[in-house]
Amino acid sequence: MTPFLQFRLWMREGPAAERLLTAVVGAVLVALLAWAAVPSGSGGSFGQGRSSVAAGAAAGGGTGGSAQAPVAGAAPSGQQGAVASVGTPAAATATGGAARVGSASAPAAAGAGPGGAAVAAPKCANLTSTDQGVSGTQITIGIVAVDLGPANETIQLPSVADLQKAYNAVFDYYNAAGGVQCRKLVPKYYSDNVLDVSSEQAACLQMQQDKVFAVFNNLFTPQEQTCVAKAHIPDIWYTPPHTPDVTQYSPYILSWQPDYDRLIRDYVHGAQVMSFFADMTKVGVLEESCFPDENTDVMANLAQIGIPPAQITTYNYGCPSAQTTPDQDQQAVLQFKTQNVSHVVNVAYSATLGFSQAADQQGYRPKFSMMEDAAASVVEQSQNPPGKSFDNALLIAAIGTGAENTPGYQWNQATNDCAKILAKAGLPAPGSSQTAKFFGIACADTKLFVEAASRAPSLVRNQLSGGLAQAGSVDLSYPAGPVNVSDTRIPTGGQFWRAGRFSGGKWVLVDPRGAWRPGF
Repeated sequence: MTPFLQFRLWMREGPAAERLLTAVVGAVLVALLAWAAVPSGSGGSFGQGRSSVAAGAAAGGGTGGSAQAPVAGAAPSGQQGAVASVGTPAAATATGGAARVGSASAPAAAGAGPGGAAVAAPKCANLTSTDQGVSGTQITIGIVAVDLGPANETIQLPSVADLQKAYNAVFDYYNAAGGVQCRKLVPKYYSDNVLDVSSEQAACLQMQQDKVFAVFNNLFTPQEQTCVAKAHIPDIWYTPPHTPDVTQYSPYILSWQPDYDRLIRDYVHGAQVMSFFADMTKVGVLEESCFPDENTDVMANLAQIGIPPAQITTYNYGCPSAQTTPDQDQQAVLQFKTQNVSHVVNVAYSATLGFSQAADQQGYRPKFSMMEDAAASVVEQSQNPPGKSFDNALLIAAIGTGAENTPGYQWNQATNDCAKILAKAGLPAPGSSQTAKFFGIACADTKLFVEAASRAPSLVRNQLSGGLAQAGSVDLSYPAGPVNVSDTRIPTGGQFWRAGRFSGGKWVLVDPRGAWRPGF
């Protein structure tokens, strides 16, 4: 579950008592913001204050601990055998005098050959800067961490200290295996106080002043979400990016999540493959006006599978700044019930939960389907569960949601490797809890970057998308799904999907083997 969408959805859907806890002690959000601005005084590497930027790791690769030995073993296989993978750094293999990991190489010894004859300079000798944030020895990466202090625990976000520990461990793993193009990865941490636009603006400006090479994770607020990409700094999002943003700021928004055009296409066509519409009389679409292109995408894809406008009715919730209201839910249910809607699909990700509860109250039992843009996870985690009408709802997901609840599910190699890395840092495996998912995100972010940067013609910011396209199929840790980017203009994931069902209050995969299907 991605933290930005999780927080936004929690603010809309979470129980009132939980939302009040966000203020910690004192006065609702004002107290939290005041606390966030006070220097921590800890002297830790995260920064001088909760809304300030962290000090980076020491030059030369100091990342909060000694470098860890890479996990031994073969390169990861495809996720559940369905996708061919590109190997992650496992134990480095000596090749021609240089330890190679993927396409990253560790320095070989310089010197003379037999009889004193001169030999060619090793590949990693005499390296220089190629772009901002890149020196001859290291690559500086900015890492954004949501920081609400004690409220992180309330909404199942990891503490900043634990998140740092996860990224440090993953960076140590890759550095021990040779780094990227003979350079060590060095993290520089930035606080994202998602309740304060000004703090996000300050963080974005600081990243630019620090001249980091790339950034992992996107800022939260709509005003600042694309700030990093606007500055021509590659930003690896861990929420589904909106496709117009990806194209406008290409090639600086990358993600292992699908962009919304792809997400919606696979949602509608995947639901058809799963026979969701087989006994349909009329489809009801829950919409919001925040991103109208997504409403258009749903209608266009419904038309492609043979459902004409005459068989569709919509209810638009507007663009709510908080949660949708019970009155809206009741009105939407009444409209759909009156118009004989048999099947409900969502674009308004914050509305499905309240709609299903209102449907129960009105004795209305349509069939539901959802796409996983974090909305499905929120339905599962809510302390106010969906209505009985939601039982057996269909899920179409491009990420790992449901795997953690599926009996007998066998984790893919990338997740197993990530669990070993995290265990050495004293952290739980990615699939063990809601909070632990964010440690899996550290593995997915970093591997996606390593695969892209290792194959880029040069370590230049605008060449990462091309490097990712050269990587082919990439096996990533839970909660990510497999990625196979071919279009350098839209370097986002979601090339594969799979289905789940809502059963016993949890999402469970339809296929317990977790096989992935190619996208449409």
